[in-house]
Amino acid sequence: MIYLDNAATTKPTEKVIAHCESILRDDFYNPSALYYPAIQVKTEIEEARKAVAEKLKCTSNEIVFTSGATEANNWAINCGFKNKKGNIIISEGEHPSVFEPAMALKGKGADVRIAPLCKNGTIDCDKLFGLIDENTSLISIMHVSNETGAVNPVAEIAKRAKQINKKIIFHSDGVQAFCKIPTDIGPSAIDLYSISAHKIGGLKGVGALYIADNINIASMILGGGQEKRLRSGTENVMGILTFKDAVEDFNDASVKPLFEYAIDCLSKIDKVKVNSFMENSGGYIISAGIYGVKSEVLQHLLNDDGVLVGLGSACSSKVKKSRVLEAMNVDKAYIDGNIRISFCPQNTLEEVQAAMNIIASNVQKLRSKING
Repeated sequence: MIYLDNAATTKPTEKVIAHCESILRDDFYNPSALYYPAIQVKTEIEEARKAVAEKLKCTSNEIVFTSGATEANNWAINCGFKNKKGNIIISEGEHPSVFEPAMALKGKGADVRIAPLCKNGTIDCDKLFGLIDENTSLISIMHVSNETGAVNPVAEIAKRAKQINKKIIFHSDGVQAFCKIPTDIGPSAIDLYSISAHKIGGLKGVGALYIADNINIASMILGGGQEKRLRSGTENVMGILTFKDAVEDFNDASVKPLFEYAIDCLSKIDKVKVNSFMENSGGYIISAGIYGVKSEVLQHLLNDDGVLVGLGSACSSKVKKSRVLEAMNVDKAYIDGNIRISFCPQNTLEEVQAAMNIIASNVQKLRSKING
């Protein structure tokens, strides 16, 4: 199989897989226990916290491990929005784990404002800043779009937003950015930042929330007081320790040649609309709409031929339309035929060349059947 759905999840690295067995056999202890082997596990967790913090250019005290980015995003939205009489601003391009909690707050009477996207998938900053007032409590803007790869300059946006209202808490979903593009969060105006392990070769079920030292946020889960009393529950030792492996092993070698080759091939197919652009993309994600083709049908044909691609956000695969592409004013006929191709550093140019030939062949096959 040629796996090109890395935005949905990545294959765990060999080091992560090997470390899992070692943890199950030798590091199974509860980190809260007071005997020596458990204390050693606790020490290893703190080393993992330090590795994540170094990648974000922040202090390890500002990292809290979670069950994943969905939990981190929900925590940021629900607990970061403190002034219930104020307003919260998100963008049209947010992941469901930000968008849905915001809509839930709206259902409870909160003033939720939604900033539009530009046609290239980035946020319309002028419109965003126009929504801010003295009552804005929280802003959440995705760093890299999980559907199109569009990159928002979140550090600059956060700085400008706080010049308008210094009391704003600024959150960013950094899942598709972490380890792939610069994420120097520590020195910036960003207060909360969500990341996930399984997008960079780690395990599912573990992520983290960066919480700036000067931000007081309510506890997400009450109980035994783990994670600085902010997120109680026995730590996911395997997930956390292998998160460190994934961070240290992630090969940030450029995927630009893969991106450029795939874009060039897709552009040569008649009536294909590419929704991702190198000048404002991290190069890891390509969104392409294919006119006159149903994306689910194409995906199944590609699967049969040994190529795995996505259709958009894997977390909303049951939704028949893309809120993000609609916000970019993409024609419905192209949305219906949209596929998402996403890379990891382990992908090779030979794989992408083979995949592009298979995609082109299957598009032609489907269109021939439709046209009789």
